[in-house]
Amino acid sequence: MFKRRNWLAAAAALMMLVMILSACSGSKSPQETLENSLKKSSDIKSYNMSGSLKIADLKLPETVTSDPDSAMALGILQNAELSWTGAYRKDPMLMDITLQVAIKGDLAMTFSLPIIMNEQKMWIKVPNLPIFGQLGLPEDLVGKFIEIDMKKLAEEQGTKMPTLDIGQSQKFANDLYAIVFKHLDEKTYLSKISVKDSGIPSEAKVKDVVQLHVTKDQVEPFLQTVVTKIAPEVIDLLSKNEDYRKMLQLEQSDLDQAKQEIDKVKDEDLAKEMEDFKKEVKSLDILANTGINGDGYASYTDATIAAEIESEGQTGSGTIKVVTELTNINGDVKLLGEPKPEEIVPMDQLNSMGLGGLEGSF
Repeated sequence: MFKRRNWLAAAAALMMLVMILSACSGSKSPQETLENSLKKSSDIKSYNMSGSLKIADLKLPETVTSDPDSAMALGILQNAELSWTGAYRKDPMLMDITLQVAIKGDLAMTFSLPIIMNEQKMWIKVPNLPIFGQLGLPEDLVGKFIEIDMKKLAEEQGTKMPTLDIGQSQKFANDLYAIVFKHLDEKTYLSKISVKDSGIPSEAKVKDVVQLHVTKDQVEPFLQTVVTKIAPEVIDLLSKNEDYRKMLQLEQSDLDQAKQEIDKVKDEDLAKEMEDFKKEVKSLDILANTGINGDGYASYTDATIAAEIESEGQTGSGTIKVVTELTNINGDVKLLGEPKPEEIVPMDQLNSMGLGGLEGSF
């Protein structure tokens, strides 16, 4: 279970921590705040959303940058800004998101990518980009919506499409968070700060801000807790609940195997893996500010992850900053709506064009 890629596992665990703790706020304990937040989130029926993602100070090993294609990709990443806007409605379920990509420098370009999704299908609008012409995409597809029939695709691949049950998902989240917070020391990771000190803009209209701060030194105790306490209880939860297993498309045999692997992990194994982690991860700093609005919803998150990693004599570093905001919660949101029939290019038509693998790429 724990192999050489231990820092990847630890990074994944930390990302889980960010997602779990980002819901907490207020002067109450994280456990109390979480319960209140989950109760509030269960009544969200609609919202508008916006956000952005930026990569800064990205440095990769010479073995990567010496390759022309990799160097070009690195240049694009360093000069790219990704942002998005969208809306969500619970019943009947419909969500849209428009990705905005802005690339500066010698390869400067800006384009939008609208995506619409209901419970069974996804539609992706084909932008007018030269790269699509190089891929042999017919010009008359530009501006049309590629339709991804997720149910049909799952059947063709011999799998079942997961049931999108908001109520069941919320119940599972409640049980999962209860396990996590039962074993985490809230004082180690959380602190309440003023709105002014958080840097969250006044236009966001947040009332309280909770800051999550995780450093390299805090990885080991958290990973110990995940392996020895949290993971076994989550497996036990799933083993006792068939509805959860169906929702996550898990078999009992999968859980039995996971439990066996966890049981094999000994303290000395974790200690050895953490020694490797400490050698390879030179620095790690995760800082996330979550803003809670006057109605008690976690409506704004500003997260920054900075890391420097050295492995086998090669060093890489960089910073990722993600900002997300929910507005007009439970309001009358305006959605793009499902595309009109004449705007849709179904998968069958893609297959007839010899582009059957395109929907998989999307």
